Amino acid sequence: MLSGKPADIPVGGACAFQLPPDPTCASRARSLLAATMRDLRLPQGLIEDAKLAVSELATNALNHAPSPWFSGMALPELWVWARTRPAPELVVSVFDAHREVWPIGTDADLLDDHGKGLAIVAALASNTGAHRTRARFRPACEGKRVWFAVALSTPWPEADQTVPPATAAWGLSEVLHARGIRVIRRTDEVGISILAIGDLNVWVEPKAFSWRTGRGYIHQPLVDLHETAECIVSHLEGHR
Repeated sequence: MLSGKPADIPVGGACAFQLPPDPTCASRARSLLAATMRDLRLPQGLIEDAKLAVSELATNALNHAPSPWFSGMALPELWVWARTRPAPELVVSVFDAHREVWPIGTDADLLDDHGKGLAIVAALASNTGAHRTRARFRPACEGKRVWFAVALSTPWPEADQTVPPATAAWGLSEVLHARGIRVIRRTDEVGISILAIGDLNVWVEPKAFSWRTGRGYIHQPLVDLHETAECIVSHLEGHR
């Protein structure tokens, strides 16, 4: 199952795929990611690095999760989008519905297969991470996202495009609604859209989404729509 089109990624879109809960999970993730990156005309060397990294994440998602056929949980998912901040990067994520098993990045883990896989991902990627989130194809299903980002040599041609704030506010609301998250939209006295999302107020300003957490203010360019949405989902899930 596919959500989104590769052609939409440079303008703030995303692709999401369901992965099979069987030994073909890793190979399916590799082929889907490679096809998406080829559609984006990315270099073959970057594609090969990303294929190896996503294979490790998909394998871990499969190996550390009971079969969803018996548990009623969501299938593993592959997500792909681009972001311009903190740097031009393609972000690749593998979702699974099991929060009791998390990747560990200590040196000691390099002695086992799981640790070696994570070390491979870290060596190939410009950034990596993991956090609580929820599925895209089954929005009520809780889980985790393990991700990596690969650096893009140049920004997307559309990265400097002007996104109307009203369009960005509507787009973020729709993406979050699709994830099963309630959004209340209002406008302040100067015409800036404000999205009330759980304990967050997100201001949709002329050039950026802005919100405040316990760590201070966060600003994300309007074109980084799915990166913004995932930051918000992660925040909400971390406070449940």
